[in-house]
Formats: sequence, C-alpha cells, structure tokens
Amino acid sequence: MKNCIKKTFINYLLGLFFSIIFLCASIFCIKINLLNKFASYFFISFFAIAQIIIHFSVFLHVKYNEDKSYFNLIVLIFSIVVIFIIIFGSKYIMLNLHNRIMICENNV
Repeated sequence: MKNCIKKTFINYLLGLFFSIIFLCASIFCIKINLLNKFASYFFISFFAIAQIIIHFSVFLHVKYNEDKSYFNLIVLIFSIVVIFIIIFGSKYIMLNLHNRIMICENNV
C-alpha cells in the first residue's frame, strides 16, 4: 500500500515536472526569438501537444483500455472541442476588438 502511494506520488511529480519543462520551453522559444515565425508556431504546437498528452496520461488517467475506450474517445473529443473554442473564440474576440478600436480611431 505504501509503495503504491509512493509510486503514484512520483508519477504526479514527474507529470508536473514535464509540464513545467514544456511550458518553460515554449515561453523560452517566444522570449528569445531565435526562430522564424513558422518554426516558432511549430515548436509551440509541439510542446502544447506534448503537454496535453502528459495531462491526459498522468493527471486524467486516460489510457488505452479495451473496457473504457469509448469513454476515452469522448474525453478526447470533448477536450478538442474545448481547446478549439478557447483558441478560436479568443482570436474572434481579439479581431473584433481590434476592428472596433480601428473604427473609433478613424472617426476621431
């Protein structure tokens, strides 16, 4: 029992460590600005996908299992929909805000 708790705790710590590493790597990629625009997008997308996989496997315990494969598919689809809404909703809000600000500046 004690060994199982220790193993679970180590798993959570490793997941947290890798999440922090992936987050810092993507922030470092933007702050240093060594890569061109396309390479930066690719780099950030790679680390975002890696971080999603870490969160699924370590924190949400979504693993391939014959018994729960349907439930895991639903969780994956839900996560993709939420990520899609967050990304494109934020883009829509920012573009709409930008257009409204530019209209107000042109009228002044």
